[in-house]
Amino acid sequence: MKQLDGLMEFCAVVDHGGFTRASEALGLSASFVSRRVADLEARLGVRLLHRTTRRVNLTELGATYYERATAILSDINALETDLAEQQNLVKGHIRIAAGGRFGETWVSEAMAEFASLHPEVEITLEVSDRRVDLIREGFDLAVRHSMPSDPDLIVRRIGARRMIVCAAPDYLDVHGHPESPADLVKHCCLAAPGQKWMFQSGGPQFEVKVRGRWVSNSGPALTIACMKGLGIIRLGETYVADAINAGSLVPLLETHEIPPQETVLVYPSRERLPVRIRELISYIAERSGVS
Repeated sequence: MKQLDGLMEFCAVVDHGGFTRASEALGLSASFVSRRVADLEARLGVRLLHRTTRRVNLTELGATYYERATAILSDINALETDLAEQQNLVKGHIRIAAGGRFGETWVSEAMAEFASLHPEVEITLEVSDRRVDLIREGFDLAVRHSMPSDPDLIVRRIGARRMIVCAAPDYLDVHGHPESPADLVKHCCLAAPGQKWMFQSGGPQFEVKVRGRWVSNSGPALTIACMKGLGIIRLGETYVADAINAGSLVPLLETHEIPPQETVLVYPSRERLPVRIRELISYIAERSGVS
């Protein structure tokens, strides 16, 4: 359709901030991209872009056209994906978010295995501690260690995470073992900013406010500092299990632990999930061994 000529090139120029980067992304020459956009503007009879020697900016009409054009291209891509899925092909792009050590290890390994099984699937895995907005940011799935509050998300349990308090033998030799959570106020505790240390002793859960001279939002960094004898940590077992098994760290206050945190796969509620997403959900659930 002639009406679509130049649409992809125009959107690429806006997305990549210029003709050169757009041409590189599309695998076309910069002159070809420039000509396609110029032909598009001539056909429409409007200027879509302000061009200078250093940058390219949208005109007011160009901004309106870009918004509609990206929606059209998105619909075309969705149509092509749907056609592939109707042939039972697992194909297309998947965006998934996961946090912490579990995301860096178990989730990344699962996604790599899934990509190996399905060569026409493209994976974007974001590993960070921030809680992404799946719908607003366009993620297909997320792996979390707590239940979501958003009622529009579907939840599937894939495991549980135990939170372990531990310290290095050298630290305990000097400072002694805490006998109860209340004793932690007398110790140097290593924690992430805003982290709550929750415990349970036969009743409701309660928080112990801890303090220390080492603060980090990185689980591996806290584990290393703990192994160096700087203090006590409370982290998910995926961070500390190897060190405990090696004797580098000693678990503490095990009888005061809260129940393991649910590890869940969450995804937006939709009438019809794409085949690639359904297949990935089934694959992760089967790999986790949780029915």
